Amino acid sequence: MDTVSIKKLIDILNKESTIYEGILKLSKEKTDVIVKGKVTELEGITRAEQTMILQLGKLEEEREALVGQLAGQLGVKPEDITVSELEKILPKEQSKELNDCSKKMTGLINGLRDTNGMNAKLIKNSLDYIDFSVNILSNAGSSGDIYGKSGQSNDAKKRNFFDMKL
Repeated sequence: MDTVSIKKLIDILNKESTIYEGILKLSKEKTDVIVKGKVTELEGITRAEQTMILQLGKLEEEREALVGQLAGQLGVKPEDITVSELEKILPKEQSKELNDCSKKMTGLINGLRDTNGMNAKLIKNSLDYIDFSVNILSNAGSSGDIYGKSGQSNDAKKRNFFDMKL
């Protein structure tokens, strides 16, 4: 087995881990920004995340190409190569290094999943509150009675806060 390819693979995984650490940090910052309702800061964080995701995409392409090379050397399909399988056939030092990368990456991804779940709940709560507020405002001024004493509809008296002519 080509140890240079394994070193490149470990290097790529370490670079991906670094980017995931950055994304996790931004996600935690995003939680604070969502709670405080700072929309412009949220936009900036989202742009920074997008840049990091593009970097991850490039690293993933490199990783997949490298795994394809390793698969050719091992005579297996690329989709059959896993960290666990590689650990079995690698020298002890490289196996441990690959295992460490895998554990770190798994922890980061779990942290991201949890933080993003929390952010999604916060955003949903904010949107629910906005929807509630809009409904309250749009019903402001309505008397609640559909018909007046004369039997005529009170719709003429109903005023919607958001009605306007364009």
